[in-house]
Amino acid sequence: MMAAPTTGRREAGARATLVYESVTTVVAILFVLFHLYTAGFGQLAPLVQRSIHVALGLTLAYLKFADIRQQGGRWASIGNILSFAAVIIVVASCAYVIAEDERLSTAISTVARPIEFVLGGALLALVLEGARRSSGPILPALALLMIIYTLFGDSLSGDWGHPPISPSYLIEHLYLSTEGIWGTVTGLSASLITIFILFGCFLLATNAAETFMKVSMIAAGRSPGGAAKVCNVGSAFFGMINGAAVANVATVGNFTIPAMIRLGYRPAFAGAVEATASSGGQITPPVMGAGAFIMAELLNLPYATVALAAVIPSFLFYVCIWASIDVEARREAMRAMDTADIPTWREVLNWREAVPLLATVLVLVVSLFSGRSAALAAFNAIAVNVTLFLFMGSWKPAAWGARCKAILEGAKSGAANTISLVSLLVCAQIILSLIGLTGIGIKVSETIIYVGASSGLLPLALLTMAVALVLGMGMPTTASYLLAAAVCVQGLVSFGVPPLVAHFFVFYGALLSALTPPVCTAVYAASAITRTHWWPIAVESLKLAVMKFALPFFFIFRPEILLIGSAMAIARVAVVGFVASWLFAIGTGGYYRRSVGWPLRILCIFTSLGMISGAWYMDAFGLGLMSLFVIWHRKGANQAKAESAVA
Repeated sequence: MMAAPTTGRREAGARATLVYESVTTVVAILFVLFHLYTAGFGQLAPLVQRSIHVALGLTLAYLKFADIRQQGGRWASIGNILSFAAVIIVVASCAYVIAEDERLSTAISTVARPIEFVLGGALLALVLEGARRSSGPILPALALLMIIYTLFGDSLSGDWGHPPISPSYLIEHLYLSTEGIWGTVTGLSASLITIFILFGCFLLATNAAETFMKVSMIAAGRSPGGAAKVCNVGSAFFGMINGAAVANVATVGNFTIPAMIRLGYRPAFAGAVEATASSGGQITPPVMGAGAFIMAELLNLPYATVALAAVIPSFLFYVCIWASIDVEARREAMRAMDTADIPTWREVLNWREAVPLLATVLVLVVSLFSGRSAALAAFNAIAVNVTLFLFMGSWKPAAWGARCKAILEGAKSGAANTISLVSLLVCAQIILSLIGLTGIGIKVSETIIYVGASSGLLPLALLTMAVALVLGMGMPTTASYLLAAAVCVQGLVSFGVPPLVAHFFVFYGALLSALTPPVCTAVYAASAITRTHWWPIAVESLKLAVMKFALPFFFIFRPEILLIGSAMAIARVAVVGFVASWLFAIGTGGYYRRSVGWPLRILCIFTSLGMISGAWYMDAFGLGLMSLFVIWHRKGANQAKAESAVA
């Protein structure tokens, strides 16, 4: 007797799920097509472009949160009703701004109408909730504290107070102007960041991931600790197209971490290698994640300038990891990968795989450095990639259908990867807007400058790094960089540090926060793959990353590392950075071809740190020490090998 009602509920649930998935897919495709069109054929008016971007992004976010497949197909659960109501409010709030674009764009000042107060307040609340669901409570909690400070900070006495700001004016500022929700960061997300995320997802959907891993295995698989070095090289490749540390861990780590464990690496060390290597993707040209686009906008520089400046630092980042892996591998006698597991160049250079990838990267780089906008460069690269992928394969219906399905999955993946970023960046834009409105950013900068004036540039840089690391705990790199830049950069600039150097220093600190306990997102992702507790991975990550914590100070004291200066000076600092990375790895690891005693280890560590200063005698001593070190230890290792053979 109960079979019919049960069957009816199942059928209703299946229909509801089908409708939900269809709606979500349609919105995701609209989101992707909108950004492809505006990247290739011109941006819309600022408020219109940003409103459509936020409307589609938050709609996808709340549809994701209302995933009825988790509810057995029931539309009527309280959570789903609230999420669908949020979608309606988001669309209505953004549509209103689009309808009022001419009035809001041309008016000198705008007084909020009652309906605008309601819509603006609702959108503000939904942005904070979306950020909470997407990236955790820290960023929206900080935004809420800034809102409270904005409304009630006038009651504070002394320097930290500010003039009264009414709730009506707060809504006018955040909802009806291009200084609040629709500000610069939201604009970058709508016009630039999203299209590059889509570029990375399309590239991965067209088999770039497999090609990158094959090249990495050929380049590093035959040396000691081959799997770990493959992880390092592979993460660098993935970082070129996907600047998200957690995403890189999830993509590369599922292959490299089990391979490292099979070769005898401790799980904690395997997870640490992947977490550390994946964090470097955010400073690896040409894409460099969302933060580099924001840096270019804040500095009013072409994106290509920022990308070029990151070439040597990103190279040295991975040199640091490679050196640490090599020391660990030789000390623990880790073997290389099996030759049978390493592909040949013939497999990698298969024209069906290699041509689309190489042509895509070439078009992107040429477009970026030929004066075209970064958004148009990404559009051109996507167009070339998708076209070659579709038309260079078999024309059999099954093969053609599989390629079309891969493109569709790439588009859906791109939309999925962007939706959390939309609410996160809009939330960060709200905080930055209120920092400027209340003047608290200037007050914090003045405090930092005061510390520097009484202590010097090095203590100021250390304080700035600490602030960037603290702000980055629990927040993505982009958000922590934005906040740290708002309060710290001016202090460094006031001491004569070039603006590009100051921003890179802060950005690097925000990047390293992904490895810094107690909140270290890249480490957590690696922990899930290794199935071990995150704390040992975090400790190993810090060991691997110690020199990378010192590397940003090269920016301050040797700005040539960012291509500022003559060609000779730039070449010198690149060589010095390379040698310092190896000396530090040897000093901390205690091994180079054979065991290294503590006196020599301490000398290596202090020499590598001293080379940051830029003093010629420290450079000469470090280069001489490394040369003698290599000759002495290799000679000893060869002698020991000969004695072993005789025995």
